[in-house]
Amino acid sequence: MDEETVFKHLRAMPDNEWVRQIHSCKISDPLQHPWGRSYRLVEWTMKHTPESSRRVVPAESTPLEIAQAVVSHVPGRRFCQQSDE
Repeated sequence: MDEETVFKHLRAMPDNEWVRQIHSCKISDPLQHPWGRSYRLVEWTMKHTPESSRRVVPAESTPLEIAQAVVSHVPGRRFCQQSDE
């Protein structure tokens, strides 16, 4: 999957102020569950946030569908390790 094509779709979306803050985006090769459909893991980071966000999409998703999934993502719980200081 070509991450640059996904970025092209992200930049063309109407709410691209938020999209401009995306620092990196990685899309995995298709992964197969032993019990169901294959999927891809999409992971992206924002410029000023150290944590990454992840989303699973069907393996047959087009770059436009992946871009739409990234934009429609709603952050869930954050799991951070506590510092011992």
